[in-house]
Amino acid sequence: MKYLIRTVCSLACVVFPLVVAAQSAPKTAPARAKSGTEQVAAAVAPAPSTTEVLKKPAAPAKNAVKVLTGYVLNEEGEPLAGATVISEKGEVITTNADGQFMIQSTATTPVLRASYAGYQEMQLPINTMQPTTFRLDPIEHYQKQLKKQSKAANKAWKH
Repeated sequence: MKYLIRTVCSLACVVFPLVVAAQSAPKTAPARAKSGTEQVAAAVAPAPSTTEVLKKPAAPAKNAVKVLTGYVLNEEGEPLAGATVISEKGEVITTNADGQFMIQSTATTPVLRASYAGYQEMQLPINTMQPTTFRLDPIEHYQKQLKKQSKAANKAWKH
């Protein structure tokens, strides 16, 4: 069962970005009939060479949906299942059993935050479409802090 879930998640990470890209592809407008002068001008104008086409950078699409993937690991490199990943717009995702996440963002440079109970929160700007790895460090004396907070909460509740 574990291998089936891992395979499905791996396939989803590959197929999902392709589906999103296909759905967000710009629709072409229907061609209208050209007048006689437009047809002559189009026929006379030289086609751009391949070097001219390659020199021009593609204009970035506004509000293009990016699918960001990655892993949340502990300090030893083990996956943290159920870790929380939050986008800058407030979208919250939890990691699967392998510590893997997949989240969508429309920001040009998205910033993701990863957190897990007992570990320090980490925030990273994402500059690439490659999978991102969050390696979280444990909070020192977390159990003692939790116990102290629990005692304080119980005392406040009784009064």
